[in-house]
Amino acid sequence: MTAIPPDTTGSPTEPDGAAATRRPRGDFRRLWLATTASQLGTQVSELAIPLAAILLLHAGALQVGLLATLGYLPLAIFGLPAGVWADRLPRRAIMLAADIMRAVVLATVPLAYLVGELHMAQLYVATACVGALTVFFDVAYAAYVPSLAMRDELARANSRLQLSEQSAGVAGPGLAGWLIGAIGAPLAISADAVSYAISAAFVGGIRHREVRVSAPTATRVHLRAQIVDGIREVASHRQLRAIAICAAVINLFGRMMVILVPLYLVRAAGYRPTAIGVVFTIGSVGFVVGAARADRVVERLGLGRAIVVGASVATASLILIAAPPAALAGPFVAVAMFVYGMGAVTFTVGNATLRQITVAPDMLGRTGATMRVLTWIAQPIAGVLAAWLGTVAGIHVALWVGAVGVLLAPVPLVRSGLAEQARATDRHAPMTSS
Repeated sequence: MTAIPPDTTGSPTEPDGAAATRRPRGDFRRLWLATTASQLGTQVSELAIPLAAILLLHAGALQVGLLATLGYLPLAIFGLPAGVWADRLPRRAIMLAADIMRAVVLATVPLAYLVGELHMAQLYVATACVGALTVFFDVAYAAYVPSLAMRDELARANSRLQLSEQSAGVAGPGLAGWLIGAIGAPLAISADAVSYAISAAFVGGIRHREVRVSAPTATRVHLRAQIVDGIREVASHRQLRAIAICAAVINLFGRMMVILVPLYLVRAAGYRPTAIGVVFTIGSVGFVVGAARADRVVERLGLGRAIVVGASVATASLILIAAPPAALAGPFVAVAMFVYGMGAVTFTVGNATLRQITVAPDMLGRTGATMRVLTWIAQPIAGVLAAWLGTVAGIHVALWVGAVGVLLAPVPLVRSGLAEQARATDRHAPMTSS
C-alpha cells in the first residue's frame, strides 16, 4: 500500500478539530437537499421520456430500447474519466456545472414540444447528455461527502443520502404518474429540469471550498495513467477488491433474478400487473427501512462486520424467491425483496463509508468510479444470462441458479478479513493489501 499524502481537503482526519472549523454548519444538509430534489425529479423523467416517445412520437420497442441504452451507456464510457476529473477539479464545481447543464438540456424537451418540434433525435440526445452529466455528478458527490461530514458522521451521512435515493424510488413513480396524467409527459419533464435547478441552488449555497494542492501536478499526468492508478488502487487492496467482486456477483445473479421475477409471477403464478406492482412496492419499502437504519447497524456491529452482514442478509434473502411453490410466489417475493433491500442498503452505506475513510482524498473520485464501473459491467451480462437460462432451462430453474450463485458474493468479504474488523481506525493502516 502506497503512502497516503496529507489530507488537504478538510477531510475527517484533520487533527485538533481543524476539520470542524473548516466545515460551515449546514453544508452537508445542502448537499443532502440537493440530491433529494434531483432524485425525485429523475424519477419523473425516467417515466416521462419513454412515455413521450411512445405516446407522441409513436416509438416502437427498438426505439424505446435505444432510449434506455443511451441512459446507461455513459457510465461505461465516462465512468472512469469522471473519476479522474473528480480528483483533478473541485468537486463542488463539477456538481454545480452538471446540475445547471442537466436543467438546460431537459428544459429543451418541453420547449420543443410547445413549438411543435419535438423529435426522437432530441430525446436520444437529451437522454445521453443527462446520463453523461449524471455520471460526473454522482462520482463527484460521493467523493465530496468526506469534505462535509466529520469522520464519525460519515456512516450517518451516507445513510441519509441513501434514504433520499430509496425514498425517491418508492414515492417517485407515483408522483411521476400523477404529474404525467395531469399535464402530459413532455411537460412533466420540466419538473426534472426544475429539480436540477433546485439542486444547483443548494450546491451553490455550500460554503466549503476544497484546496486542491496536487491539482497542478495532476493535470500534467496523462488521463489514462490516472485511470490506471484508480484501478490499481482498488485491485491492490484486499478489502476494496473484495467489495467490488461481491457487488459484481450480486449485480450479476441478483439482477438476473429481478429481470425474470415479473415473467415468473405472470406465467407461473398467474399474477396481473396490478398485483405485481403491489409485490414490488412492498419489496421496495425494505430499501427505505434499510437506509433509515444503516448507520445504526454500522454503529452496533462495526463497519467491517456491517458490510459482511449486509451482503449476507441480502444474498440469503433471494432463496425465498426460488424456494416456494408458484402458488406462494407473490408473498415470498415481496418478503425476499424487503429483506434484500435492508441488507443491500446496509452493504452500500458500509462500503461507501469504508472507502471514504480509508482512501486518500485525491484518489476518492477514481476509486469510486472504478468500483461503480466494475459493478455496472455485470448488469448487461445479467440480461443476457437471464434470456439464455430462462429459455434453455426454464424460468424457475434460472431463478434457482441466480439464488445459489448470489450466495457466493459474501465469500470474498469474509476472506478479506472484514468480518474481524470492527472499525477502520486510521487512513494510514485500515486495510490490507496483497
